[in-house]
Amino acid sequence: MKIKKQLFISFGMGLISALGFVPAGLFWLMFVLFPVWFAFINQAQNKKVLFGLGFSFGAGMGTASMFWLTNALMIDNGSFVWALPIVPIGFGLIFGIFWAIPTLLCYWSRPGFPRLIMLAGSLTLFEWIRSWIFTGFPWNLLGSVWISCLPVAQLASITGVYGLTFASVFWFAAPYFYKKKNLLAAISASFLLVLAIGTARLAASEDETVWGVRLRLVQPNISQTLKWDPIAREENLMKHIRLSKKAGQKQVTHVIWPESAIPYLLNVDIEARAMTISAVPQGGTLITGGLRLTDPKTRQLANSIFVLNDMGEIKSTYDKAHLVPFGEYVPLRGILPFDKIVPIHSDFAEGPHVRTVRVPNAPPAGMLVCYEVIFPGHVVQKKYRPEWLINVTNDGWYGLSAGPYQHLAAAQMRAIEEGLPVVRAAGTGISAVISPTGEIIDSLPLGLEGVLDADLPRAFPPTLYGRMGNLIPLLLCLLAIGWSIYNFRKQTI
Repeated sequence: MKIKKQLFISFGMGLISALGFVPAGLFWLMFVLFPVWFAFINQAQNKKVLFGLGFSFGAGMGTASMFWLTNALMIDNGSFVWALPIVPIGFGLIFGIFWAIPTLLCYWSRPGFPRLIMLAGSLTLFEWIRSWIFTGFPWNLLGSVWISCLPVAQLASITGVYGLTFASVFWFAAPYFYKKKNLLAAISASFLLVLAIGTARLAASEDETVWGVRLRLVQPNISQTLKWDPIAREENLMKHIRLSKKAGQKQVTHVIWPESAIPYLLNVDIEARAMTISAVPQGGTLITGGLRLTDPKTRQLANSIFVLNDMGEIKSTYDKAHLVPFGEYVPLRGILPFDKIVPIHSDFAEGPHVRTVRVPNAPPAGMLVCYEVIFPGHVVQKKYRPEWLINVTNDGWYGLSAGPYQHLAAAQMRAIEEGLPVVRAAGTGISAVISPTGEIIDSLPLGLEGVLDADLPRAFPPTLYGRMGNLIPLLLCLLAIGWSIYNFRKQTI
C-alpha cells in the first residue's frame, strides 16, 4: 500500500477513534483501529513515514474529539468567530505532535512485539509530557476511554490513567498478533485479569456515607450569554437562592453552587453577601464559586470558591491555581494581538496550589475549579489529604456538546485514582456525585435546571496511585523504552 494512502487511512482512523471517548464511549472501536494502525507502523522502514503515521492518527483524534471547543468562540457576540478554524486545526496539530514523536521513536526498535513495547512506553511518556508542558492539557488521554468500562478503569487506582494508556496500547493492538497464539493469549490474559480484579473491587465497595452531611447541588442552567449580563445578575443570584431553598425529603446541611455562580464580589460586597446567606440552611454551609477581589488598587480578581456559614461569615476561600490560557489569562500579553475569552477586564490572579480546605460540619475537602480536575496526580494536597473533592465548574461555554461529558469523565477518573468521592456542581450540567470507584451515584442531565440532593460518600483509604503518584507509570515507560533501544542496538551491533 502506498504511503500516502496509509497516511490518509491513519487520519481517518484517528477521526473515528474520537468515538472511543464519551459521550459515545465506543472503546471497543480501538480493538479494530489499533491493529490496522500498528500494522502500518510495523511495516514502516524510515523515520519520515513513522512520524507521518503518528501525526496523522493523532491529528484525526485531536480534531474530532476537541471540536466541541468551537462552541466557546460563539458566545461573546461572535467576537472570536474568526478563530473558529484555529481550534480544530490547533488541537489537531497538538495531538498530532504528541502522537508523532512516540511513533517516530519506534524506529529504534525491532519490528513486532518489541516495537509495540516501544510504542506503549513512548506514547504514555508523551501523554504525561502533554499534561504539564506549556501549562499542560491532559484532555482525552488514551486510557480515559475506559471510563465507559469501569471494571477496567479500576486499574487507575494503582497506575493512574497513564498506566491505563500503557496497558491499552498492548490490549488494543493484540489482534495484530493473531498468528502468535501464545503472545495473544498472554495479552488477553492480562486484560481478563484486570477486568476480574476491577469487577471484584466494584463489588466489594460498600456504599458508606458520612453521617450528618446532606448535600444539595444547585444547577441553575443559566445561559452563558446571560451569565455576565449586568442587567440579569440580580435575577441570576435570586435563581440560585430559590433553587437552594426548594423543599426536600431530608434536611440539607451543605449547599453547593457552581463556578462563578455569584455575579458579585462576596468578599467586599456586604449587601450581596446578605442576600446570598438566605440560601444557607440554618446551621448549614454554602460552598460557591465566585470572583474574589484580591487587590483593590489594581482591581485584580481571582476565580475562587467561598465557604460561608449561615451568619454570612466567609470561613475559608480557595483561589484557582491552574488558570486556563486564553480563557482566564493571555500568555505573552502585550505581544499577542488578542484578549482572553472570559469578558473580565484583566487577567485573573493565580492561586498558589491546590489545597485542602476545612468545611464546617463536614470532612476537609479538596477544592478544584473547572478544569483543575483534569490533571492526574495534581488534584490533592499531599501533606493534608482531603476526604472528598469539590469540583465547581461552568461548562455553559460548550453548549450541548461532548465537552461536559468528557469533563465529567475526567472527574470520574480522578475519583478512581485517589479513592475519593467527587462532588461536581456545574452551571448548566452535568452536576454529579461520584463514588471513590468512579461510579456516578446520581446526576443532573446536561441542560436541565434543578437541584440534586445526596449523601456524601465516604472516602477510601489512600490508593497506591494516591501514595506514589505517577512514579509507577513513568517507571514502566522508561523500562519499556530502555529495553526496546537496548534490544535494537544489540541486534545491530
